[in-house]
Amino acid sequence: MGRWLRSMMAVVTATGWLTAVPPQPVVAEAPPVITLESVWNIAHRGASGSAPESTLFAFELGRRMGADFIELDIQMTGDGHLVVLHDDTVDRTTDGQGPLTRYTLKELKRLDAGSWFNRRHPKKAHPSFQHAQVPTLEEVLLSQGRRVRYCLEIKEGSSAPLLERKLLKTLQRYHLLPQKGRPSPVIIHSFSRETLQRIHRQAPEIPLVQLIHYKDAGYISHRELNRIRRYAWGIGFSYKRMDREDVRRARSHGLRIHPYTVNRKRDMRRLLSWGVDAISTNYPERLNKVLKKEIP
Repeated sequence: MGRWLRSMMAVVTATGWLTAVPPQPVVAEAPPVITLESVWNIAHRGASGSAPESTLFAFELGRRMGADFIELDIQMTGDGHLVVLHDDTVDRTTDGQGPLTRYTLKELKRLDAGSWFNRRHPKKAHPSFQHAQVPTLEEVLLSQGRRVRYCLEIKEGSSAPLLERKLLKTLQRYHLLPQKGRPSPVIIHSFSRETLQRIHRQAPEIPLVQLIHYKDAGYISHRELNRIRRYAWGIGFSYKRMDREDVRRARSHGLRIHPYTVNRKRDMRRLLSWGVDAISTNYPERLNKVLKKEIP
């Protein structure tokens, strides 16, 4: 794995996509249709077990490891730019401090978003990671195009509904809104029901997944599942708080089920035996081995 990663990073550095993404339109052919019988492999914050999370490195690596989707957390800077960052502060994954909303995009781009990974994971470290930045949503879309699909999370407490309007406009500009008769290139999920309901009213063609908080997981009533079904296409549980019956009940209400964040093979196998529709993981290559998919 280390040798493969080093060779991939050499190619990435040589091609220069990290520092200068070519402004090519995102109009290439969509990925093949994924049947309902298959399980979607969702790279959580990219291949975040092998590269700094939520960076162009992690997203590129996730796609190369065979993920069907890359998962991105969408937030907004103080000057209104959509960026990809999980936390509402920059402390954990950059060398900066404080809330994201205090930063302009220009200030955010000065931060180092990769060296923390090298320090925490010395066996997986790579010199190029220290040049990683917090990417904008558009940088991710330009770098990956239609070679992979996108699972976009809107954080609770974000600058919604302004963020939601900006996101939908961006998806429209990059030709990523679903088209009739073709698989959707995007899924949007959130813990916020209000956010998903607003998006459903504005763009009912986009598949939505209602995420369920760990503390709220467990038995969800039939009435609640029916309520979710009015606007959402699926539900997402922590894999630690679900069982086979949750899958059966979700399916009985016409909902797909997406457990998160599953990193051990034995847990992946158990969930697959229950019939889940997707698995979110930090190790998409590991899930592909369990699924016996060939990495392209």
